[in-house]
Amino acid sequence: MRTTLVAIGLGLLGWAAAVAAVPQDKAPALPGRSAVLNLRDCMDKTRNTWIFDIQQELQKQQEADAGRATDLNPQERQRIRTKNLEASNRKLLEVYTEIVRLSGVLARERGFDLVQRGDRMPALDAADADLLGQMERRSLMYYAPDVDLTPAVLERLNQDYAARKK
Repeated sequence: MRTTLVAIGLGLLGWAAAVAAVPQDKAPALPGRSAVLNLRDCMDKTRNTWIFDIQQELQKQQEADAGRATDLNPQERQRIRTKNLEASNRKLLEVYTEIVRLSGVLARERGFDLVQRGDRMPALDAADADLLGQMERRSLMYYAPDVDLTPAVLERLNQDYAARKK
């Protein structure tokens, strides 16, 4: 037992000497601060007016195409569906890109070095067949509310979109 304590003490002395030998301007960097963003909430049409407008526009386009699609052959109907899906995906990617940009801006403003995706706790829904999948995909178990950038990102995203829409 005494030999083990001596070895631990010598090891700590060696570590302290190594740290002291490192020049102060080359000291190891301290770990950065992490923030959290709930992407699911950011892409939710009830919280994000841009997503709401995209889905409204897509719905109108699908309804317009549905009226004339009955007269078309299957290949033409598939081409129209593919065109609509591509347009929707392009717009969703534009929103996602803006969310990523804004989360970086807000993270820098608040002194964070890293933004991680943190979805809220899954809700129990009797009809949800994917509850286990939601739990498995949730990578963060806990984070303090003050590191959550979601409300600020949504606020700025909606403000910027409203200004652009005018």
